[in-house]
Amino acid sequence: MQILIKEPSEHSHVPNPDRLHVIRLKNEIKQHAASSEEGPSTILLDVLRITPLSATPGLSTNDAWLQLIRRERPAIRLDPEGGLPLILRQTDRGEKLVLYEDNSM
Repeated sequence: MQILIKEPSEHSHVPNPDRLHVIRLKNEIKQHAASSEEGPSTILLDVLRITPLSATPGLSTNDAWLQLIRRERPAIRLDPEGGLPLILRQTDRGEKLVLYEDNSM
């Protein structure tokens, strides 16, 4: 087994410690968005509430964070017949939400 050790290039530099909070925040937002059904604004506020103020200058705009949350969510697929998926036809309590579904739409 060979071990290859590469010398640092001229561009190598010490990582910015404030940037570490931004990366950690981004990963936490992605994880929360994929596993939660909360709205994007709620997720963003929950995560920003625990972010240190020293990291705020390096943060993106709120619109960029909200777009990141929306991208992280899985897309809702239509059922095989092309109609609305069951999750969109029922309320949280299992009651019918759509009274009439037109197949031509």
